[in-house]
Amino acid sequence: MITEKDITESLKNELQPLPYIYAFWLEGSYVMGYVDEYSDIDYWIDVDDNYVKEALEHVEIALRKFGELDERDETGNDHPKLGQIVYHIKGSSPYLVIDFNWQLHSRDRNEYYFIKGDIVEGARVIFDKDNVIQFKEANPQEILKNKENCKQECDYRYSQHNRVRKYIRRGSYAECYAYYNKYVIEPLVMFLRLKHIPLYPYHYLLHISKHMPQDVVKRLERLIQVKFLDEMEDKMREAEGWYYELHEELYSK
Repeated sequence: MITEKDITESLKNELQPLPYIYAFWLEGSYVMGYVDEYSDIDYWIDVDDNYVKEALEHVEIALRKFGELDERDETGNDHPKLGQIVYHIKGSSPYLVIDFNWQLHSRDRNEYYFIKGDIVEGARVIFDKDNVIQFKEANPQEILKNKENCKQECDYRYSQHNRVRKYIRRGSYAECYAYYNKYVIEPLVMFLRLKHIPLYPYHYLLHISKHMPQDVVKRLERLIQVKFLDEMEDKMREAEGWYYELHEELYSK
């Protein structure tokens, strides 16, 4: 059975001697401590701007030591200095997906870093030749900025609950559920994230079970699990009560 340890060691041995690859690190569940049999592997390298093609050739040499690559999906990235390819090794678990990312060495180093003690994002450094991977203290100003931005957006959404109610009255479940998520659940989740992990208010439900106390997650799940229109309004009232409790807690200080 192929393991993360095997793949990481193969990649390290192949990439570390290359002078145009400055750093290699691991992110995701293997770093944050919630690995299971369904986890993919999130790798990153920092590479000289002019040597991406050569670097990826060596990445694939390292991976092919375990077998044929039956998936190679270059998904791209909106950022001009980032890239991504998703690989799978034939015969390995269908969940053992290798999410391989790179950044160009010219990327502004003030643009990226990891927060010390963060429970959402982190890195395990395999090698770093140029102090590429930085760990810093959380910036209190960033939290204040998130709080202000979220307050404005969320208060607006909570003022629009009649958008949900009109579809309840019309008996249109699909539209009602879409608006219920947008105007009731999403802003509630933003406030919950501001309370528990204030640097990441916009991650919505991504890994939320790992980021918050289980009693909070279970309460939120009950509000999300709406099967019928006639229970939607009751759950809206419950969500509103919780929202305004959080509002008082977050903004009255």
